[in-house]
Amino acid sequence: MTHTHRRRAAFRLLIAIPLCGMLVATSLAAAWLALGRPTVASGAVWFQLTKVGDAEFSGVPDAPFFFLALGNDARTDADKGLGDAIHVIGVNPATRQATIINVPRDTQAPSGDKINAYSALQGLPGIVDQLNRMMGISIQYAVTVNFPRFVNLVDEIGGVDIDVPIAMDDKDSGAVFPAGPQHLGGESLLAVSRNRKDYPIEGDVKRTENQGLVILATLATLRAQNPGDAGALRLVSILARHVVTDNVSLVDMYRLGRLGLSIDPASIRNVTIPTGGGAGTNLAVGPGGAELFRDFADDGILQSH
Repeated sequence: MTHTHRRRAAFRLLIAIPLCGMLVATSLAAAWLALGRPTVASGAVWFQLTKVGDAEFSGVPDAPFFFLALGNDARTDADKGLGDAIHVIGVNPATRQATIINVPRDTQAPSGDKINAYSALQGLPGIVDQLNRMMGISIQYAVTVNFPRFVNLVDEIGGVDIDVPIAMDDKDSGAVFPAGPQHLGGESLLAVSRNRKDYPIEGDVKRTENQGLVILATLATLRAQNPGDAGALRLVSILARHVVTDNVSLVDMYRLGRLGLSIDPASIRNVTIPTGGGAGTNLAVGPGGAELFRDFADDGILQSH
């Protein structure tokens, strides 16, 4: 059978099987026929994906799902880096809705220490534990990326379309852009994510909120490519070659990818937690934080905030 015939046969097989469990198995088989079985971390590493929770993600829409997206400030792979972009994402597969809870890097963890230090001190499990205790949730997966890996990832997908919220002129971060729709490559999108000096009063809080906008813009850009099942398989096959995984299977990656691409960014809330006073920049969770976390924890989405 020729390569083209194998691709067509695999696609017909993908369409023919409606049940989720069988779909996963045959879809992965189709992708491997068409693209070659992916070898995890066989290329340049873009990010790390870790399973940190006890519960097995099944893709069944009967429970909320919690995921940590963590950007660290390491400039090289040899550095551990501080967790300076902290975003807990709750997904409700049943309603196809989600919420991004943005946690400013200076927020005080339940331990009393600053939350961003846990990425460097105890890795993903350490910061996940503090966030679980703070919000009353159980994060099952966490992904982390440093500066150069973020740039490479964005460039590889062809850049991201984003509506820059204000005219930016922060030369320290490199964010010098007019307000409005932009198509940005990796270096420019990283600059938007790092900009805080254009916000003299709410610098880190607004930066954290803008990082949530970057996540939403990236999802919208990928969905605009209309990937469908075949495109999702291709994406997983590509990503598998550029990810370091810990207790995560290719089936997990496929299910996570399909779930993410099934959610309209317009149905995703982007909310930053309130912060109060504290010693120096070690800021306590502010008034209303506990109620926000309870609203988030029960089903992954916000009803009253």
